[in-house]
Amino acid sequence: MKNKYKIILLVACVLGCISLSGMPLAQANTDEFTDSIVIIVGKCNYVQTPALWLFGFKFLLNRHIIIQASGGEEETLTALVLPSKIGFYFGQEDMTIQMDGAKGLFFRGEKSLLFPNTPQRIVAVCRASDIWVTYI
Repeated sequence: MKNKYKIILLVACVLGCISLSGMPLAQANTDEFTDSIVIIVGKCNYVQTPALWLFGFKFLLNRHIIIQASGGEEETLTALVLPSKIGFYFGQEDMTIQMDGAKGLFFRGEKSLLFPNTPQRIVAVCRASDIWVTYI
């Protein structure tokens, strides 16, 4: 009797694996821009930069920056990338922006005494040699 249940369980597992392999996965789209200007406004919980923040502001020269909204509560990013190839991303809830060679001004609400809130506000205006925007 036990062998009968083991065989039924094995067949159910195999059928489940076959049906799951046929389902489409959510794929992320990545857009790449070179030597462009980017304006980013929104709220997110993750900003990675190698420099220190001064009252929420930061002026960067030739740095690698990652700004990520991972779909948390009230996390949204809006980005405008110019010129040559234009990219406009409005109110994305699950988006990552990576910049290499970034030069510009950044404001991060978490590091500011004037605008502390969660998720933190981010405003960035900069020029970067390479920009990757990944979104779902």
